[in-house]
Amino acid sequence: MSLFPSLLLCFNILVDPTQFAKLVELDTKTRAVSELVVESTVCIEIGVDFREGHGSGTIISNDGLILTAGHVGERSGLDCEVTLADGRKLKAVTLGQIFMTQAHRRIDVNLGFDFDIGLVRLLDPPDDLTVAPLAPSGSVERGEWVVAAGWVADLPESGQRAPVRIGRIQERLGPRLRLDAPVNGGDSGGGLFDLDGQLVGVISACGGFPNINFATPIDLYELTKPLMLGGLTLSDPMPELEMMIEDAYNQLGEAERRMSNEGYRQSVSRMDRMTSSRMWEKTPHVWFHAACGHGRFARHAYLLGEMGQMDEEIQKSWDRLDRAIKLGWWDLDHLENDSDLAVLRKITPERWESMLESLPEMVNWRAWVQPERSFRRGQKRTPLIDVEHLSDAFREGVLKIANQETTISLGTLVDDNLVLTKASSLPARQKLRAIDYLDRKYDLTLVYQDPAFDLAVLELGSNDLTPLQFQSDQTPELGEVLLCVNVPGQAVVSARSAAGTPDSGDPESPFLGVEMSRLEESERGVTITRTIPGGAARAAGLLAGDRIVRVNEAEVGPSLRDALQRFRVGDRVQVAIERDGVEMTVTVQLRRRPEYADGLPKPFGNDIVEANERRTGFGPAIRHDALLGPRDVGAPLVDLEGRVIGLQIAHADRSTNWALPASTLRAVLAEVPSRQRTRRSDQRFVIPLD
Repeated sequence: MSLFPSLLLCFNILVDPTQFAKLVELDTKTRAVSELVVESTVCIEIGVDFREGHGSGTIISNDGLILTAGHVGERSGLDCEVTLADGRKLKAVTLGQIFMTQAHRRIDVNLGFDFDIGLVRLLDPPDDLTVAPLAPSGSVERGEWVVAAGWVADLPESGQRAPVRIGRIQERLGPRLRLDAPVNGGDSGGGLFDLDGQLVGVISACGGFPNINFATPIDLYELTKPLMLGGLTLSDPMPELEMMIEDAYNQLGEAERRMSNEGYRQSVSRMDRMTSSRMWEKTPHVWFHAACGHGRFARHAYLLGEMGQMDEEIQKSWDRLDRAIKLGWWDLDHLENDSDLAVLRKITPERWESMLESLPEMVNWRAWVQPERSFRRGQKRTPLIDVEHLSDAFREGVLKIANQETTISLGTLVDDNLVLTKASSLPARQKLRAIDYLDRKYDLTLVYQDPAFDLAVLELGSNDLTPLQFQSDQTPELGEVLLCVNVPGQAVVSARSAAGTPDSGDPESPFLGVEMSRLEESERGVTITRTIPGGAARAAGLLAGDRIVRVNEAEVGPSLRDALQRFRVGDRVQVAIERDGVEMTVTVQLRRRPEYADGLPKPFGNDIVEANERRTGFGPAIRHDALLGPRDVGAPLVDLEGRVIGLQIAHADRSTNWALPASTLRAVLAEVPSRQRTRRSDQRFVIPLD
């Protein structure tokens, strides 16, 4: 098992894992509050000219107020559409938004805390809204269990509701809470609830690992509520705008170095174009920095003795500065000390003093800056839950599956000598072995595969291990606490994220990872011009210049996509190619399309997480939130009564796992070709340790 998932396996668990009573108590409470959590969680879609975005929010009043993250709403006055838990779509508008990542740099350069909170109002709220109660300020404590909800990654489809996840508060960092509940893109703005069903925070950011995430405490809402209801927006510029402003300043610097009037004119003209753009015209940052640009030009003219030019630029600078303040420029320290505005302070001191006196009262953010943590850090590691007392099978029936070099996945022993695991995780034409809890090794033989469920059935051979039985078809309830046995005899805590067995998504189209000649007009086959880094073709040894003529004996026409559409991610196919006039066949395991396949940057932020290649398309499945890795596929999923209810089949992203339910597993086992039943024996065949 790689280091990354190993570090994650032990976080989302109880402080005292040996006390099962605490798990049962947690289970009772998470089930009780999860329905309220889901019903009060909404999806917020906002179209802002250059992008279409979505986030989450929580209904906090009967008159349609929705609490969200400031970076979701971005600014006041934006039209948006809100999807309720029952699928109804309602019109809404953003109110005030506060999203400041730089607010404390003038107070303490080492502080990197975010203020991230905002409000949305439904324009015509229905009478039957589910409203989340607000927790008292300061009520959340370190180590407290919380339930999180939000619209992860994708927009809601018919019948879907926001998935829930559980975790603990690890610490408070100024105006932020750190928690270990797994969240992902789209969760931003979603609610964080205590076990009494009270809203204690707003999900604000994902950390570098799935178990490190952040939320804004509900305390900040009381401080900022009057400002947000009044429509005030206090926010940092978005990254795209920051880059444009930085480029304009670089151009100003070059003009200053060359003492070029024309260079100054081009630079300030560029800044002015930003202020007239529909994209940025209501953003105070572009107006403030345009004022700074004209101020610097005025200083340049002053030094050259061009008084007429100076007066003109000073007036332009004042026009833009007044507009920035009217739009809500919030950084008073920057305003008072920016050197580019020094010429305004020097040449027009009365107007400067009048401007300072007329500024609206600004919030005392300093009271919210707490350099010292308000409570101790959470424990760095906590032991896994011991489940051996539930059944010997949880120790003996969970096996590691390995090739000659490394562990590939886990496997669940069933029916004496059969082992279930994820089919697409197994390498082709390699000798496989199982390793039991005593590190004894056994040969494995593949006897059956079900491509629809990505399930492989392997034969273990003679053994005296205790197999597991899929005992329950009962669907876990929303918020139910479960155990994923990913180490023999031990498990990591999980929670049921969605009610029922939702569809695990459409199968992703497989990706061969090649670029093809656009000039050839042949009806037979396609010629590779380039193989994509990280793609299946390059891994299999295909080269530029190879001509693909068949896939699994089916002729390839002018469209390779048509030839591949009947396959799934993880399938192994035989690709016939012509290379230097010689036909040969290559085995290729199809992969998913990487995010950067079309020249986009490699994944970063939320996307830095190990996940299985095939992560969707298993039909109805159990969705749960355990902090697992891609090599944990094949592990049994167990309820608190020790009943095996499913098999881990995919770690899909930071916050989503899919497990095949017991009914599916039994149906697949019934399709395995009849074979001579192996009698359990103490004289089993064991491969000695190396």
